[in-house]
Amino acid sequence: MNQNGRVFKLVSWNVRGLGDDSKCDVVRDALCSDRATVICLQETKLHSTSPAKAKSFLPSNFRNLHCVDARGSRGGILTAWDDNSLTLHSFITRKHTLTTVFSSTITNLSFTITNVYAPSDHRDSASFLEDLHELVPKINGAWVIAGDFNLVRSSDDKNNDRFDHNLASHFNDTINSLALLELPLLDRLFTWSNCRNSPTLARLDRVFFNNSMSTTFPNSSLTSITRTTSDHVPLVITLSTSIPKTNTFRFENSWLAQLDFLPTVLPAWNGAPRVSDAAGDLVSSLKTSRYASKVWSRGKKAPPHIIQNCKFIIAFFDLHEEYRALSAGESYLRFACTDRLQLAVRERAAYWKQRGKFRAIREADANTAFHHAHATARFRKNQIKTLMIDGCEIAAHDAKAEALTSYFSSIL
Repeated sequence: MNQNGRVFKLVSWNVRGLGDDSKCDVVRDALCSDRATVICLQETKLHSTSPAKAKSFLPSNFRNLHCVDARGSRGGILTAWDDNSLTLHSFITRKHTLTTVFSSTITNLSFTITNVYAPSDHRDSASFLEDLHELVPKINGAWVIAGDFNLVRSSDDKNNDRFDHNLASHFNDTINSLALLELPLLDRLFTWSNCRNSPTLARLDRVFFNNSMSTTFPNSSLTSITRTTSDHVPLVITLSTSIPKTNTFRFENSWLAQLDFLPTVLPAWNGAPRVSDAAGDLVSSLKTSRYASKVWSRGKKAPPHIIQNCKFIIAFFDLHEEYRALSAGESYLRFACTDRLQLAVRERAAYWKQRGKFRAIREADANTAFHHAHATARFRKNQIKTLMIDGCEIAAHDAKAEALTSYFSSIL
């Protein structure tokens, strides 16, 4: 499989102890059913993990693992991986986190996973959040943080009014200062229950990406699987390098940076066939302008590597200028590449700003990676992973489309 279609699956789960052999069987069955590439477990309550013990709750292809042992009756973090898909390069163990750096065995992809089990005693929450800050200088490239944070971000993360604004504010400030984006959970609101008759529900388990992770795996998603044991829901992170595409026409603000765009499209707007009413005139003008914009964009679409090519040519002539004077043609070519590079950078910033919908800043105030990360975050929130029709869960795209068409036909 090529890099554009590479998919990894991570499972993150607070298992609430693995000392009971019967519970290990249930955990192993749940983990085997999802065919994960990496498994991140929290609150294992294991003081040591022998190979025999690991086999009791991990699938057979997970022969390698690292862990943070439990202290007393609390804690315990474990990260295991399939060595057929990933190779471990390094790891960092701390009191509340276990960080592992992996690379793919068949592609040039690499990423860092931080497995989190935050303290349930909120008197220690500040030191836990400070630990996350201390990890940042040691992280290079794509980074995903997953686990049980034992913190909520807003009052919507609980089903009651017992909400600590100061603690949530501190948590959100940390996330913002680390420039992290939360992967939205698509199929449920809460991940933890106290399992009482009138249960307290909360969103304690989360997954965060940094900008590099978001752009490396733009088509990623977060879902859950059935909670067979423990009071936490297992989370499944699907990391996909494929870039989602759509056939829907969208007007690109970056086109306005091209000098010949408006002179090409405005005649189509003005020359559209006229009809008897104003609304019809507007629709006619929009359709003809849309067609003219499509034709123009196909002819003017820049090569994907134009920025790198322009930089190479500019650097090439800058180097030669140190040893001899450039000819008039060489100077003109370097000047033309400089102008085209500036235009390409402006186009790229406008393109991703439009998709990111982040209006609080101007295009020049943040780089393209910032807007790109916000665009992919918006895409993930708009995904519909499953539909429930007459008690039947539908996941296939074609089946969802057919079910929706049938439903709306029946009510019209």
